[in-house]
Amino acid sequence: MKNIFFILQLSLISTYCLAQSPDSKMHMALMARGYPDNVVLRYFPTTPQLLNKANITGYIIERAVYKPGIASENLVYTPVKGSPFKRWSDDQWEKAFSAVDKSDSVNTKLAGFAMTLSDANVKTGSEDVLAGGLKSLKEERDNQDMKFGLALIAANRSKLAAEGLALRITDNAVTPGAIYVYRVRINDPAENTKTGIAYLKVQCGAFNAKYLANNKAVKVTEGDEKISFTFPESKDYYAFNVERSDDGGATYKKITGEPTLKLTPHGYTGKTDYGFIDSNLVNYKKYRYRLLVSTPFADDLPLAEFVAMPRDKTPPPSPFLRSATHIKPKQVELLWETKEVPDLKGFTIKRSNAIKGKYMLISKAPLPKAARNYIDESFDATGNNYYIVEAIDTAGNISNSFSAYVTLIDSIPPAMPVIAFAKIDTAGKILIKVKPNIEKDFIGYQLLKANAADHEFSVVTETFRDSLGRSMFTLKDSTTLNTLTKKIYYKVIAFDSHYNQSVPSKVIELKKRDTIPPVSPLITNFAVTDSTVVVTFVNSGSEDAVSNFLLRREVGKVKYDTVFNNKNRQVTRFIDKKIIGGREYEYTMTAKDDGGLSSKINKRIILKTILNTRIPAPTIQGSYNAQTKKISLSFLVDDKLKNRKLKIEIYKRADKNAVWIAYKMIDFVNGKAFLDDTEGGQQSIYYTVRLADENKNNSNFSNELEVKL
Repeated sequence: MKNIFFILQLSLISTYCLAQSPDSKMHMALMARGYPDNVVLRYFPTTPQLLNKANITGYIIERAVYKPGIASENLVYTPVKGSPFKRWSDDQWEKAFSAVDKSDSVNTKLAGFAMTLSDANVKTGSEDVLAGGLKSLKEERDNQDMKFGLALIAANRSKLAAEGLALRITDNAVTPGAIYVYRVRINDPAENTKTGIAYLKVQCGAFNAKYLANNKAVKVTEGDEKISFTFPESKDYYAFNVERSDDGGATYKKITGEPTLKLTPHGYTGKTDYGFIDSNLVNYKKYRYRLLVSTPFADDLPLAEFVAMPRDKTPPPSPFLRSATHIKPKQVELLWETKEVPDLKGFTIKRSNAIKGKYMLISKAPLPKAARNYIDESFDATGNNYYIVEAIDTAGNISNSFSAYVTLIDSIPPAMPVIAFAKIDTAGKILIKVKPNIEKDFIGYQLLKANAADHEFSVVTETFRDSLGRSMFTLKDSTTLNTLTKKIYYKVIAFDSHYNQSVPSKVIELKKRDTIPPVSPLITNFAVTDSTVVVTFVNSGSEDAVSNFLLRREVGKVKYDTVFNNKNRQVTRFIDKKIIGGREYEYTMTAKDDGGLSSKINKRIILKTILNTRIPAPTIQGSYNAQTKKISLSFLVDDKLKNRKLKIEIYKRADKNAVWIAYKMIDFVNGKAFLDDTEGGQQSIYYTVRLADENKNNSNFSNELEVKL
């Protein structure tokens, strides 16, 4: 046999032995229950070998008064009356059996069972365990393990068995309310190690028999004609009993013959739950349950009370979806069959885009149980459509049919195409880019052209290729440029896999590239000052001319610079301010048409500009003082002029639309400001100045200054 131990043994060893020490190899397990006038101790060794030894030598049990702050090992202990406690002799067993209540047969039978299991004189195997080799040793070990586990179970279920095995004592020499610390060890110096002594703190007081009660600990599942429930394992109990009431709680009947134990493989350390199933019940009838758990003190305590009701969990027969047919452009009809049952409530319809995909409910409300068809008007006209029919009974149980795929009759054309880009080059090559349609069944385009927008369009090319993943769909054509028609027109039609064609795209107009350059523009007049050249001209007379360029180069140089790009035919005059006085310049013009062709450079004019004798222009700054109501003006001049005799000519005006008025002529003094009075009602005053030197040379005007009042 395998090493199988009751969960009792595992839970007690793993819990009570660790009350004082985390060492999992404790030799003793100890638990206690305090009452006002006594303390009941339950304890046991943790291995069969230790139990056999203790059956001979007994257990030493000592008690100390609990002292806060003092470790259990350091308290002063005195032996409990009767210590050391040993397994009863045959005479003691016989005397106990004669005095026990004969009506409690379980207590008596388990005590007799425990007496036999713990009798060292009873042999269960060969006297020479080595005779069979390793196999005999293993069988002997398994036998000892089994006897050990059964002895502990007997001690848990029978007070008489526990007392006879010296695994339970009652200490009556206690004071109500007092707190004690007990320690238990085997009466053998070799076992009196740190792991060989178990400690436990206990308080003497009223015992609450419902201290384990917790209705939330039980998880109930209501099944078809059955109720099942589970609850977690605990160190406080090792088995359970179940009582049921069929009359609303008036009376209860025990439905477990004996306390139900849970078996766990030897060495398993994970947590497991207790479970119970009560079957052959009546659906939708309420039952009340009481759950009692068995403790190591040979009693059953209440753990939970609850109400549960079995429910119908059997689904109705699955429908047979006979067909899914596209009967109209916007209608798919489903037809099904099913076996009728008394509790059938109705049907629901679900649809998915994949046979193993997620099916979504499409019927707004359950169909009546007599329904055998359904019309779907919300299907995906460009994708896949799979259907299932679900049958629902009055208890809410559901069964579903196999899926059915509908083949759609496609009569829906693609959307109107969108031409995103089109051009024609100088060789007559045409490139058209179309934004791909997004329909799932889209396959390509047909390109059509005409020489006029109102002419009949003819097919140029067809392209039926999958465009998935493309950002643009490219179509190409070519045309001759030597023709009287200056323009060409295109449109595009989209097709799907069923050759439904879209409405045509918007017609695009392409202008054929011109091979004749435009007429050259012409300079008609000019005027020269020391700072500017004013050029008057006539723009190109060609209709397709889009730009007229005024070119300039200094005499003696090869390259022309563009000084003015005129795109407005109404403009016929340009002032060139980027000249140097005293130099000679050559001006000419050229034009460019919308095809990129340029005219020849025609008439040129050569002129010499006037030497510029102007001195550098000054900079004016100023601010308004609201208290004095005066404007302070300051002037900045070029450093090379500061030692010369300069005069400042001040101009001002009331607004930007007014004419400049020569206001004052003052001497320039470096760092000296000029104060000007203001007039009421004005919001701003504008100033500009220019310089004059001792040789009567003038500067250009300074910047324009606005002073807000």
